Amino acid sequence: MNRNLIEQIKKIDIFNGLSDEALMEITQQGTLRILKAGDALMKKGETGNSLFLIHSGLVKIITEDSKGDEVILNKCGAGEAIGEMALLDSSPRSAGAVALEDCEALEISRETFQKILDARPDVSLQIIRKYSHRLRFATTYIERAIDWAQKIAEGDYSFIEQSQPLLNEAGSDNAKAAQLLSAFFTMVNKVKAREEDLRKEVAKLSFEIDQERRKKDFEEITGTEFYSNLKEQAKTLRMKRAQQNKSEES
Repeated sequence: MNRNLIEQIKKIDIFNGLSDEALMEITQQGTLRILKAGDALMKKGETGNSLFLIHSGLVKIITEDSKGDEVILNKCGAGEAIGEMALLDSSPRSAGAVALEDCEALEISRETFQKILDARPDVSLQIIRKYSHRLRFATTYIERAIDWAQKIAEGDYSFIEQSQPLLNEAGSDNAKAAQLLSAFFTMVNKVKAREEDLRKEVAKLSFEIDQERRKKDFEEITGTEFYSNLKEQAKTLRMKRAQQNKSEES
């Protein structure tokens, strides 16, 4: 298993270039975590005493919105490291991680990680590069959310059909951002449904108002003296015509 882990760790950006001896030491000092789908690898707010190297499987990085609903920030698979942010700034974890499928992850303690940084400054550089990529992705994520928010304000929901938020894999950062905004899609669908319900209610109300207006107009017309006189004249005319027809028949 150690050999397999070493080969996997070699693919992780922040450990690229470390010798097999150094990687062997990491695997020996690390703890292999085996998770089933739905198991939590780390939780938001807890003390970050370790980082995780994803050996196999897929995990989702999550947080919560103001209502306590889950928001997916990212998805990470084999060959990626997560949780190192808490080791660098000694703050509580900013997000949680939950297995989307059966996973294996190597847990590296703060002490082991600090030894690596002390011995290999180039690892620190790799971490900086990784955070730079995360920042670029976050920018793309925010830009996509703003663009969709503007479309919603204009009543344009075409982007829902053009995006697939639930796929596990994506190519570009732009495509990945679209897939990860599942909470945004849920909100959009609710807004769209409420808008359609409101449109139906407005149409129904407009019909009822028109009906009431027509009824009122009819009552106003039939209640005038002119209408009463016209009604009496029509009645008199019908009586005269009936008498005339009766005389002609006799």
